Amino acid sequence: MTYADSTPDATPTSRSKTMAVLSLVFGIVSIVLSPFLPILWILLAIAAVVLGFLSRKRENARTMALVGIILGFVGIAANIASMVLGAMIVTQNLQG
Repeated sequence: MTYADSTPDATPTSRSKTMAVLSLVFGIVSIVLSPFLPILWILLAIAAVVLGFLSRKRENARTMALVGIILGFVGIAANIASMVLGAMIVTQNLQG
């Protein structure tokens, strides 16, 4: 008597959403932590934008990738604003 192989396939039915999730998380973290070390967090915001665009092409998570892209651009703007504000505060303290 022979039995058919009853092991399930190892291939997942849905595609991975890793890049979209990372884009979303990096965007949120870059916005929340922008007042503290903005030069570091702007790199995370740029990574959020890049991962979001890559995810839109490769993964099946277009909405999450779009939100990650938007949060990444908001993070870039928040970090630039934080750097400008910090520079203004430092120059005012040095002058007076």
